[in-house]
Amino acid sequence: MRATKKPVSVAVEFATEDGTLQTLEGPVRYRAGDALATGVKGERWPIPRETFLASYSPEPGLVAGAPGSYVKQPVEVDAVRMDSAFSVEIEGGMLTGSAGDWLVTAADGSQWIVRDDVFRESYVMQDPLDD
Repeated sequence: MRATKKPVSVAVEFATEDGTLQTLEGPVRYRAGDALATGVKGERWPIPRETFLASYSPEPGLVAGAPGSYVKQPVEVDAVRMDSAFSVEIEGGMLTGSAGDWLVTAADGSQWIVRDDVFRESYVMQDPLDD
C-alpha cells in the first residue's frame, strides 16, 4: 500500500560524536553530526546528516542545523503491515519488528520499521486503515 508521511513535528538534537542509539526496533549506529530525532510517541532514531538536511524543515524561527523542532517533508512510501515477527538489515544495524508493525520502503529502497500506533499517527494511507 502507498502511504504519505504526515507533516508531524519531531524534536531533534545533533550527535557530537559517533555512537549507537537504542531504537524501538534495535540498536542503530550513527556518526557525529547526524540528527537524533524523537517522534510522536517518544520513539527515537538517528538520521544521517545529509539525509536529514535534505528531507526535514526547521519550525519557524529555528535555523536549519540547530537543535529544535523539525517537520519531515511529505514523502510517499510503500508500507506493509506484517503478520509475524521480522527483521531488516540497514546500514547502521539490524532492526526487528513484531507482528502488526509496518515495514516501510522509500523510493530509494531504504527501509525502516514503524510500530503500528506510531504509524497510525505519522502516516496517511491511500486507503484508510481499519480501526
